[in-house]
Amino acid sequence: MPAPALIGLALVLVAAVTAWAVAAPAWAGPAGDRLERFREIAAARLSVVEDTGGALDPASQAEMDGLLDGEVLDSLKVGGPFASVEFIRERLDAFAEAWGGASLRIDPLGGGLLAGRFRLSAKGVSNSVRLYGSAKGKPALLRAWQEDGVPEVYPWAVPAGGGAEILVSWSGTATGWGSWPLRLELWRVRDVVVSALWRSAERYPEGLWVSQVDVKPGRVHLRHEVRYPGWKPGCDVQAEQEDRYRADPGGGLTLVSRQVFNGWHRELQRSATRFFSALAAGDRKTLAELAPDANVRARLPAGLLAEAACDSQNPDTPGTAVVAAAAPLPDGRRAPWSLWWSRGPSGWRLTGAAPVLQ
Repeated sequence: MPAPALIGLALVLVAAVTAWAVAAPAWAGPAGDRLERFREIAAARLSVVEDTGGALDPASQAEMDGLLDGEVLDSLKVGGPFASVEFIRERLDAFAEAWGGASLRIDPLGGGLLAGRFRLSAKGVSNSVRLYGSAKGKPALLRAWQEDGVPEVYPWAVPAGGGAEILVSWSGTATGWGSWPLRLELWRVRDVVVSALWRSAERYPEGLWVSQVDVKPGRVHLRHEVRYPGWKPGCDVQAEQEDRYRADPGGGLTLVSRQVFNGWHRELQRSATRFFSALAAGDRKTLAELAPDANVRARLPAGLLAEAACDSQNPDTPGTAVVAAAAPLPDGRRAPWSLWWSRGPSGWRLTGAAPVLQ
């Protein structure tokens, strides 16, 4: 490259660095260095959060959020190479290295918008999702979400009217049997206005516990638990659903298919729950419906209650299942019983009952 061109390039770089330093004086000295301050708060406060799982105190949370926002917004204000996603990622990587428990990611959404997914704790506290853009001609934080759980951000389809859409998820603590609580929200950003298009909390008001999640732009597949009377934590072969959603051209998500797995168990427990309620209430009519054999009804001990043990089904005899129960003993202990159920044209019916030999 000719000498004059090299000199010109050097002058451009010097000017950019000078502008960067002027626009971001907090980076210049040790006393106000964001990275060092972030490291100090992390060592003093986030370490406690990781040990206890408690919430970060509001003052420390606000300061850490401000430090990260400052890094992003000052880079955008300077412009040029310092406003590139690559440069901002390098700066945030330095913060993540300062606190090993952090995962700081930023992604472009198009239209000058950036989405930050900032995980400060694997415990599901102090995490946030942050949306950066331009307001009144200046870089600005347009919206911040801070909820319990571990966040993830999925770029979505570009809406026809301009702007951007993002799908935000919040994962809670795993149950221990392969599922975890999940919340999903679809947001649209247009002309600085951020609005919700779809929330899983409205679709699943009693909560959503998933075992599989697959998200691609424009679609969401969820396999989740179906909690119903008689459902027991941690047991296999209980009813689950797989729901498949597609982006709605008008905004939001539309359920396009639903598949039920092990639906027999929900039907079984519907009958078993009615049976135990009728037994406790002395409802002979319902008992005769659910246990048609008078000899079986005669063997049922007083005070028989459902047990928390998992139900079982023999694959060699489809349409039959065993439900655990227990009856009180004079000494206050409870004797385990097995109840045999068979599925017929009228649904599940009790066909046998006996104490478990010990």
